[in-house]
Amino acid sequence: MRLVIGKSATECLHVTFVTQDWGYLADETIAQGTIAQVEGPLRRLLARAFDVGAHGIILAHNHPSGSAEPSAADITMTKKIERLARAVDIRLLDHLIVSGRTIVSMRERGLL
Repeated sequence: MRLVIGKSATECLHVTFVTQDWGYLADETIAQGTIAQVEGPLRRLLARAFDVGAHGIILAHNHPSGSAEPSAADITMTKKIERLARAVDIRLLDHLIVSGRTIVSMRERGLL
């Protein structure tokens, strides 16, 4: 993730799609935002998950500010995506925030 989105000057939302047993299916950057925020295109995210037959997703986005701490907006967006994904039997496995050399797992922080 550091190589894919870590050095971007704007926030990017990247998603990795996985099988039921966490096998890799695909990954792609699905949104680019501003220096301070990125909105998750929920329809596109779920449509792509269905296209590849994903049972799980791992989200990642960067913070160009230098702090990998989840913001209130990050937490709100993550919970919304988690609810919608769960409703269609797709599990949100984690949401990673990348900033420089630091990666914060929202699951490890108890935010999922």
